[in-house]
Amino acid sequence: MKSVIKKIRSLDRALFSAIFRLKWPAFTPVMRAFTLVGTAGFLWGVIAGVAFLLTGFEPWDLAVPWGAVATSWIVAEFSKYLFDRARPSISDTEIAPLVKTPSSSSFPSGHAATAAAGALTLSVAYPLFAPVLVLAGLLVVLSRVYLGVHYPFDVLAGMTIGIVTATLFLAVAGIVA
Repeated sequence: MKSVIKKIRSLDRALFSAIFRLKWPAFTPVMRAFTLVGTAGFLWGVIAGVAFLLTGFEPWDLAVPWGAVATSWIVAEFSKYLFDRARPSISDTEIAPLVKTPSSSSFPSGHAATAAAGALTLSVAYPLFAPVLVLAGLLVVLSRVYLGVHYPFDVLAGMTIGIVTATLFLAVAGIVA
C-alpha cells in the first residue's frame, strides 16, 4: 500500500511540475483573475445573485447554488485540517508561486470545490450558459495549479467535493433525481 501511495504522490508532483512550467505571459493575469474571483465561491455567488434578479426571483435558482457553494467550501476547509498537506512551495522551496500562498493546507482545494459546485448548479439552472459556466469553473480550478498553490490531486479532490455537494443540493431541490 505504501508503494501505491508513493507512486500516486510521485505522479501528482510530476503533473504539477508539467503544468507549473507552462507559463504564458498573456495567460498569467487571466489565471490570477480567476483565482481572485474564485476565492470562497465569490464568482458563483455573484452569478447566482445576478441571475436570480434577472430571471424572475425563483428561490431555488438562488438557494441551490449558494447552498452548494457554501457547503462545498465548508467541507473543503474542514477537510484541510484532516489531511494537512503542505503546499507545493513548502514541499519544494524552488517553487515560487505567482500569487500569495494561503496558510491553510493544500488538500483539498476550496477554490476547486466551490468552482465545481457553482458551475454545476448554475449550469443546471441556466443550461444555455453551461459552456461558459463550465469554462469559468475549469479556469478557476486550473489557475490553482498554474499559479503554484495546489497540486493536481488537490484540485481533483476539491472538484469531487463540489460535484457531490452540488448533486445532493440539486436532488434535494428535486431538480435532478
